[in-house]
Amino acid sequence: MEGDFPVRSTLDSLNKYRTEHRNQVCGGFYTLNGQEWSRQRDRICAPMQNAVNIHLYGISDVCDNFIKKVYTIKNHQDEVSKDLYLELHKWAFDCIGLIVFAKKFTMLETELVYSQCDMSWLYHCLEKATEAIIKCESGLQLWKIFTTPAWHSLVKYCDSLDSLIGKHVMEAEQSSVFRDNFRENRNNSLINSMLLGEEKMSTEDIATVVMDILLIGVNTITSSMSFLIYHLAKYQQAQRILYDELRTLHIDLKDINNIKAMTPYLQSCIKENLRLVPPIPVLTRILPRNITLDRYNIPRGTLIIMSTQDAALKESNYDDATKFKPERWLKADAKDYHAFASIPFGYGARKCLGQNIAETMMTLLTIKMVQKYKMEYHYGDIQPTRTFLAKPNKPLKIRFIDRM
Repeated sequence: MEGDFPVRSTLDSLNKYRTEHRNQVCGGFYTLNGQEWSRQRDRICAPMQNAVNIHLYGISDVCDNFIKKVYTIKNHQDEVSKDLYLELHKWAFDCIGLIVFAKKFTMLETELVYSQCDMSWLYHCLEKATEAIIKCESGLQLWKIFTTPAWHSLVKYCDSLDSLIGKHVMEAEQSSVFRDNFRENRNNSLINSMLLGEEKMSTEDIATVVMDILLIGVNTITSSMSFLIYHLAKYQQAQRILYDELRTLHIDLKDINNIKAMTPYLQSCIKENLRLVPPIPVLTRILPRNITLDRYNIPRGTLIIMSTQDAALKESNYDDATKFKPERWLKADAKDYHAFASIPFGYGARKCLGQNIAETMMTLLTIKMVQKYKMEYHYGDIQPTRTFLAKPNKPLKIRFIDRM
């Protein structure tokens, strides 16, 4: 049904911004379609897959910083009174910043996020641009007719993001000209890999790709990690089983695949969490040809919206579908689940390239967190918001109790 070059509906607001304010320099990896999308995917596929192994030790250090941050911000009842989602957002930003720029970002250690230093301002602009995109993509899209406050904010902060990212890309490009050892170290950052790939990308195209990675990657990983902590805190039996698996585990950062192989229950927890709350709850495709689906004739060009979250919560697909039951993925009959019942990273040619990065970040942080803390949650159920990006609809008031 998808064809060689699957076409999906884009974020209209981001697409309009790039068309009208970037002079169609590059549609962006998330918003491109067709052969141009395929060429861009081929350019960044290998660097994205290599990024985790290159920066594994750095990502582990950022996870350690998060564990320390939790200790400093929890109150006398061991509860995080600050916005835990915000702290997780900073954690994801620091990790992705390391992968993309090969620079140590320290937002987890920074309280004042509105300063004019590059790192703080980049983070602030990312926050505000995300808020504006969510507002523009929700409800009546009046910004298509006239300038709304959300559209004004989107343009303002996407312009700032573009300027800051472009500055980093140009610095990397200049280093590639003047430093003899730059080519040897080209894999140190995703930007360097794109600059010195077999098919060199322009600085403008690289800046657009990086903006997509920050806007989509940081926010989706934050969403997934937030709900994983919530589910483990709510379902104590699952947390106990996970602790039994992890308490004596020694993390050997030389091989992340070996770490994943040694933690089957943890990987099932991550998979179950993504089933219950995929960070982007719908997938879209625009049909490239006429099809017949369940006796309905659907013409080419039709926009198909697939609610992956609703499909994963149907009892016809999973027993106790609304329950967090990681053990379901360890049973012998787990292979009998329909392949499309849960596809949080998408499917086929347009499957998310950042899956390995996301799973690795979540694996490392969860190991360190469960080894250090027992987590509890004593309030009402938390549900994901029904926007293009799933976020908790209530504060994550989690208790982090030190393990003896």
